[in-house]
Amino acid sequence: MFMRTWRLRHRALALLVIQVAAFWPVWRWYALRATDASSESWELLALATAALFVILRTEEAAPKRIPLGLPIFLLLIYAASYAFLPPLLRAALAMSALAATCSAIWFGRRLHLALWSLLLLSLPVIASLNFYLGYPLRVVAGVVTAALLQMNGLAVIREGTLLNWDGQLIAIDAPCSGVKMLWAGLYLCFTLAAFQRQDGRSMALLGMLTVVAIVLSNILRATALFYVETGLVALPKQWHAGIGVVVFLVTALAIASAAHYVKKPTYAT
Repeated sequence: MFMRTWRLRHRALALLVIQVAAFWPVWRWYALRATDASSESWELLALATAALFVILRTEEAAPKRIPLGLPIFLLLIYAASYAFLPPLLRAALAMSALAATCSAIWFGRRLHLALWSLLLLSLPVIASLNFYLGYPLRVVAGVVTAALLQMNGLAVIREGTLLNWDGQLIAIDAPCSGVKMLWAGLYLCFTLAAFQRQDGRSMALLGMLTVVAIVLSNILRATALFYVETGLVALPKQWHAGIGVVVFLVTALAIASAAHYVKKPTYAT
């Protein structure tokens, strides 16, 4: 039994080396995107966290089985679709394959969901998310913020991503879209799920709660900033960034509290 497990582990490690070599176009694309002027390289934090989690894995006993079907399948899909897939989808496939292989080797699972999520979150796509999701999120924030202000007796009208109050236009600009806050919230969510050994159901629930919390927090931030920008609340303009930091810290504490209550640890390998 020991010899069989030893052979399986070495085959799995050999597969991991093959994957790392086969995915070299992804690593080249990753390096170019991570060092691009539009990137803030926060994704590298998720990559480092995933690596640290594997190194400091909490399962001390060797897994009883090493399922390699999924990583081999994903490697074949990558090879078959390489010619027509865009770089981002190639990278997502590569990260999924690596997550499956590491899950098999060190956790004895087909796919460790928290590890997989961290690796996907490590893809350098924040700039792309700002481009595709930034405007819709700003519109959502504007709609709800205008409604909240109207409930407070202010005749505020939303015009695109602007709030019109008595002829004064207050912009919900790109940094207020909440994309970076959403990325940071999901990073916290997946990190807590990984190190708390949450099962898939608990992590999915925590992920949904995180998304809802971030969207609501961004709306509250936009509402608070409206009062500052219009002068309805006498605070220095420098408080603009401070309000965002405070709102995120409160949201992060809420996510951490939610992680404590939803976790259902699993020790199975």
